[in-house]
Amino acid sequence: MALQTLSVLVTRPQGQASSLLADIEAAGGKASHCPVIDIVELNDADQLQHCRQIIMALDEFQHVIFISTNAVHYGMEWIHQYWPQLPVDIHWHGIGKKTVAQLIEQGVPCSPYALDGAMNSEALLQTKSLQQLAQQKVLIIRGVGGRDYLAEQLIQRGADVSYAECYRRVLPALADGELVALFKQQAINTVCLNSGESVTNFYQLMGDNKISDITIVVPGDRVAAIAKQLGFSSIAIADNASDQSMLKALYNL
Repeated sequence: MALQTLSVLVTRPQGQASSLLADIEAAGGKASHCPVIDIVELNDADQLQHCRQIIMALDEFQHVIFISTNAVHYGMEWIHQYWPQLPVDIHWHGIGKKTVAQLIEQGVPCSPYALDGAMNSEALLQTKSLQQLAQQKVLIIRGVGGRDYLAEQLIQRGADVSYAECYRRVLPALADGELVALFKQQAINTVCLNSGESVTNFYQLMGDNKISDITIVVPGDRVAAIAKQLGFSSIAIADNASDQSMLKALYNL
């Protein structure tokens, strides 16, 4: 079997790992799961109020971008509260194949900008309708904080960019030594990390128990650079964070 020498730790949030776990095991690998990011609702009054105000003004935007499946889940919950019918004349965008698929499932007329390839912010920026944005308002739906690259590029093209930050990403509350114990029990030698934040959280959760003889699989050169800065030396780079691309990178180890 192709992955029989691998014992892989999948670090996706709860509820988002089952398909990759199954794919790894179907290919002969051993798969374990421990989230390094938890996705939770907003709990700050100011953040809740700001998100509410932005969503109530949804019809003022010409473009709405969902940065992930989490953004679709929480963002559409907010939108449905105030917009039983979606406002018209909006270009809807999603980053990643699963994000686009979830939007379409919910009846959002989202254009599948890329069926293959990177499926990241850089790829979305190639979209024809996002080239000339003077006097256009763009709403990015995401979690609190995160990467500002997309907004910066859109602003350079003339856009007026706002955020609807409708959920939080937090460090999981693992018991001391829990992650290290899992490594020993499952003889883990490979870790799939899906973002720069996943890399830094994993590094933090490992604490002083840095493991030098593991390979980490990350999506793209930007995340690989973050991993290198933290001292990881064996890094495999997937095309993107999709199950298909992560699995392909595992096959190539």
